Amino acid sequence: MRNLIKAVLILMIFSGCFSADKKNDRRKIYFYDLQTYFTKTAEKLNQENPTITKSVAKNKITEKHTLKVTNWNTELALFIESDINKGAWRDSYSKDSTATKIIYTAIDNNLKTRKIEIWMDEGKPKKFTVYTKVDNMLYHTTEELEFIPDSSYSIKKHQKILILGLNDYEIKGLF
Repeated sequence: MRNLIKAVLILMIFSGCFSADKKNDRRKIYFYDLQTYFTKTAEKLNQENPTITKSVAKNKITEKHTLKVTNWNTELALFIESDINKGAWRDSYSKDSTATKIIYTAIDNNLKTRKIEIWMDEGKPKKFTVYTKVDNMLYHTTEELEFIPDSSYSIKKHQKILILGLNDYEIKGLF
């Protein structure tokens, strides 16, 4: 019984040492927070459930549909994943900004997100463009992502895979 009491006391003491500090768990923001912006936009669109006109093209063969997107987090995943707010990347991007435009450019050529352009109007984003690039021995991929709030989004992808060859994709969604 005594050992059980000692074990419980030791457990209580150590659990106090490892209490979660919410302030330290927060993600640090060094650049414009694309992850939060597009996550909130996806939540808003999930609630509003708008009908969109979506076209998907592969090598210039296009299909067009009017539909309701069932999961905007998935639909905007490439935008969310383009966020550059990682501690290791804090010094990996240069920033050039004016009152109407913010540009982040990768200093390190190995980073996937190469450039982010954000057009602003009275402190609010009115257009995002993200350029990505992956280049290795097996494949070469470039993407241009564009998002205009409450209007449209597009994803243009140029991909060259060693065995499969060259493919171009384009997805456009109009609200």
